[in-house]
Amino acid sequence: MVRLSNIVGVMNEIAPRFLAMDWDNPGLQIGYFSQEINRVLVTLDVTEEVVEEAIEENCQLIISHHPLLFKGLKSIHDKSYNGRVVLKAIKNNIAVLSAHTNFDIVGSGINDYLSHLLGLSDIQPLKVTGEKPYIKLVVFIPESHFDVVRKEILDSGLAGFIGNYSHTSFSVKGEGTFKPLEGSNPFTGQKGHLARVEELRLETIIPANNISKVIDIIKKVHPYEEVAYDLYPLNNTGEKYGLGRIGLLEKGIKLVDFVDIVKEKLGIRHIRYTGNYDNIVKRIAVCSGSGGDLIREARNKRADLYITGDIKYHDAQLASELGLAVVDAGHYGTEKHVKSLLVGLLTDKFKENGFKVGVCKSRINTNPWLYK
Repeated sequence: MVRLSNIVGVMNEIAPRFLAMDWDNPGLQIGYFSQEINRVLVTLDVTEEVVEEAIEENCQLIISHHPLLFKGLKSIHDKSYNGRVVLKAIKNNIAVLSAHTNFDIVGSGINDYLSHLLGLSDIQPLKVTGEKPYIKLVVFIPESHFDVVRKEILDSGLAGFIGNYSHTSFSVKGEGTFKPLEGSNPFTGQKGHLARVEELRLETIIPANNISKVIDIIKKVHPYEEVAYDLYPLNNTGEKYGLGRIGLLEKGIKLVDFVDIVKEKLGIRHIRYTGNYDNIVKRIAVCSGSGGDLIREARNKRADLYITGDIKYHDAQLASELGLAVVDAGHYGTEKHVKSLLVGLLTDKFKENGFKVGVCKSRINTNPWLYK
């Protein structure tokens, strides 16, 4: 049986909640953590139509990009739109979970997806919002099992990364002591007698959000009943994360020609843009959703072109004054791929965890705009 709490855990692996902006409200919106989940519907927005679709598809959970409960509700009743959505979900035992700016920011999220889709390389955050905290792991291992334990830790892909290097570690020999007490089941030594064992001290670094998984790996392969390990918070500069992305095209291209590529890659028929259509663009910034407030950031990072959505009239004027070309591909246009991306990530994670949970993509177009 897969419970809602298990799915919340998976989503926190896909898009860790600590990445979200302070003003955001991702995570579980509606539901019982103990609720059984057999089928999930993935959507951009939670609307009445989407809840109806979840009912028809026999889904017990809706996972959205935009939070249903974004600002505090003072009341929930059927005279307000959000109230009706909440009541319908609760009445039909449908939980609601969202991943918003944390999915914008995370490395496998929508902004990385857009960057790769548009052919960018050397991709970096457009606006840095934080650094991943790192922990130094120290674990003591008997010589007989040292190679096995080290290999499992470093081959997991969860630890030992420094820049462009993987499998980084340090080890030194020493002597460990312990006295097994009543009720113990020692791998070596005798109850009531002090044991002296040649051990190796293994050190490596781990992103803070991977600690529990790495400790689980260690406990599965380490021979001791009680594994001795230490965790030290580090002040080292960790991997930076943030909103949007900036990267390079393989070669420069005329703005007007790249606008056509953006339309094709994003599947958009109509698009707005500013700038001289003959100008060559190579350094490209992107930000899914509403990114008007990052125009100066894009220019400061020497972008030739900035692709985002929800650009206001005066935002476009500012970009022109700064000499920055802008493509407004729309809020929906830059985020509609979230559905397919999340379906793929969830499917892989469920398979990895042995969860027999179906995942389907919402057919509802929640874009409020019509085009002629």
